[in-house]
Amino acid sequence: MGAMRRTALAVLAAVASPAVAAADTSNTSAIAQLMVLEAGDKNYKSFHGAVWLDVDKATTNYRWGGAQCGNRDLSESSVQLLFASFRSEYNVTLEYVVTTVKDKQYRCITGFSISKT
Repeated sequence: MGAMRRTALAVLAAVASPAVAAADTSNTSAIAQLMVLEAGDKNYKSFHGAVWLDVDKATTNYRWGGAQCGNRDLSESSVQLLFASFRSEYNVTLEYVVTTVKDKQYRCITGFSISKT
């Protein structure tokens, strides 16, 4: 009976725990475009900025902040690092999670790394 009860409690705990989305990783690439929105922009409530990578710029962008990305915002220093990478033509690899808002998916940046090659 003790083992059965422990198993039941373990199953209950697993079902009751919220699912945490694992971060995915982009391909390593130079930044093709960087967009930063200010609070006065009409889209600011939806997202605070976006990055397009050379490798998939025609089909994908990676966003941060706003309703589309919840609490996944980038600090001012992180945005400055992304701009410096863009300006110096360094490669970046983005960590992101996919969120869904009104049946549309968005890739939301959770971190990144920068490399010279």
